[in-house]
Amino acid sequence: MARMNVAFADSLLEDFRRLVPARQRSQFIAEAVQDRLLQLKQEKAAQAAAGAWSSTGRREPEEEIREIRHEWEARSLPSPDTHG
Repeated sequence: MARMNVAFADSLLEDFRRLVPARQRSQFIAEAVQDRLLQLKQEKAAQAAAGAWSSTGRREPEEEIREIRHEWEARSLPSPDTHG
């Protein structure tokens, strides 16, 4: 584990001190940073994937979804020779 000095706006620091108990502050900050980093990673992945999907040679999304649902339902139903 490592320590780090961070600067906060005065109003943010006041709210932080008022709302987060002293013994929970490090954990609070670590969780907030972890949540924000996850969000940034997801945004970066979405940006990297942008334009990766192409509609060329594909049907309308509603049609594809309907077909996938039909296939899923067909697999989910018990076969006629199954004794239940």
